[in-house]
Amino acid sequence: MKEFPYEKITRDTRILSIFEGTNEILRLYIALSGMKDVGATLSGLKSAVGDIFNNPIKGFGILSAYAERRFRASTGIGTDRIERQLDPRLRAVAEVLERYTVELSKAADMLLRKHGKKITDFQYQQQRIADVTIDLFVGLCVLSRADHLLRSNDPEAEAAVQIAELFSKQARRRMVRNLRGIRHNEDPTLDALAGRILERGKYVWDVI
Repeated sequence: MKEFPYEKITRDTRILSIFEGTNEILRLYIALSGMKDVGATLSGLKSAVGDIFNNPIKGFGILSAYAERRFRASTGIGTDRIERQLDPRLRAVAEVLERYTVELSKAADMLLRKHGKKITDFQYQQQRIADVTIDLFVGLCVLSRADHLLRSNDPEAEAAVQIAELFSKQARRRMVRNLRGIRHNEDPTLDALAGRILERGKYVWDVI
């Protein structure tokens, strides 16, 4: 439909999603950046186990810190909370974000213990981690905005609370799906099908 301007606009706007790297590449960047600190902790833990008899004070210190973090993640006791005094109407939204921050930490920890440096080869898993991270970040932005409007007695504050509640419910469903997909997924089948198409050099069921 080149006789209309929409075709050109549609093509030209594609640059907005790839100028700093495609959306897919940026998702991998988010995931790997987020897992960097977890990986550093696990690397320190490995060194501590190997060096515990030569330097017991340092070794046991690292082990204790790791055990404390694992305990917090498993039980929710002592985990970071949104400390700011929120309006009671936003507390449920904040609890969703707090809970899934813990779940994200546990998922990243599990993936790095399982795959180590080879996690870079598991792009489906990286995408799931990135998508949860994005939902949490946007959720915090929405929460902050709604809280600001409530404090300012803005006439649109009630609508902002409804937006925050709606977003948290939708984000929660996405995060549950992504976190569950880390353990239960069809990734090997997707890889096999993609490999078959690459091997044939075409989509094998194309009838055109």
